Amino acid sequence: MARLPQPFNHAPTESPLEIAKASMSIADAWHRLGLLGTPGKSCKSPFREDRRPSFSIYNSGRRWKDQATDAGGDICDFIQAALNVTASEAAKWLIEQTSARTSRRKWPKAVTVAKTQKQSPEKRESLKLPTLDLGTIAELAQLQWQRELPYFAGLQLLIDRGQLAFATLKDGSEKPRCWIVTDDSKRNAQARRLDGKPWKSLPGNPKSKTLKGSQARWPIGASRILKTNTVLFCEGAPDLLAAATFAAFELSEWEAVTMPGASLNIHTEALPLFKGKQVYLFMHNDDPGLAAARKWSRQLTEAGASVTALCSDVEGRDLNDALTAKERISLT
Repeated sequence: MARLPQPFNHAPTESPLEIAKASMSIADAWHRLGLLGTPGKSCKSPFREDRRPSFSIYNSGRRWKDQATDAGGDICDFIQAALNVTASEAAKWLIEQTSARTSRRKWPKAVTVAKTQKQSPEKRESLKLPTLDLGTIAELAQLQWQRELPYFAGLQLLIDRGQLAFATLKDGSEKPRCWIVTDDSKRNAQARRLDGKPWKSLPGNPKSKTLKGSQARWPIGASRILKTNTVLFCEGAPDLLAAATFAAFELSEWEAVTMPGASLNIHTEALPLFKGKQVYLFMHNDDPGLAAARKWSRQLTEAGASVTALCSDVEGRDLNDALTAKERISLT
């Protein structure tokens, strides 16, 4: 993987994604996704039970904010939250939807709602974890095979560190075995089906499920980094497995951290944990991934970390792809 200097090269000003963002408002996406409720300047969240309006669409329909969870962002962030998909998948959906529009099709316009007095944030729910177990050797081998990892030593290390576990979860009428990434802070947890299938019971049938009560902006693994100097920082649960697999035989001291999605900012309470750390930031080689890396690099640097960004030379690849393709990965 190539080491990238700072500042990173910026994407072209008129990329397909930027054109798509300019072509659809958040209210358009709300209706297109079939979400319940009415979008507006003060409205109820379409993503959770909201007894009183704590959700807002502003900046001419281009930005949104959930006052209760502190989540927010642009239209791609909205799509990612609605479909529970990766940033790349959200961008792809947006580009496909806007490319399919014709001049004769009229999309819904944002509904203007009378401005109301700002409400106090609702109390956050605590993370609701299912009954976790360590999995069997056969399940570890299945996960290794599914992710095309060369060995499962890294998976075992994540289990030992409390960052990887297994559970049986309900998905509609099915009860599949799942693998879950979390940490001992119990602030965030992401689940995927062990059979590799998408979640049938979730809108958009995503492959990743955020467990109820999660703080999506909390970097999974951040609670472990106080006693180490080397932090491998990546995006998504598959890259967390890849980072641990790479580090298992390459590094003597390390901790791996992952952000669930490229659209998210690092939680402000997690940033001080990175002060004084050497952070190796593994980037997805696509527009959302590079944008996320620039954002996280800036946040981490301002928090006092030393950041080295690494990226595959092959467009579209992430760390998991690079590892399975036997691409040379070097931190020196």
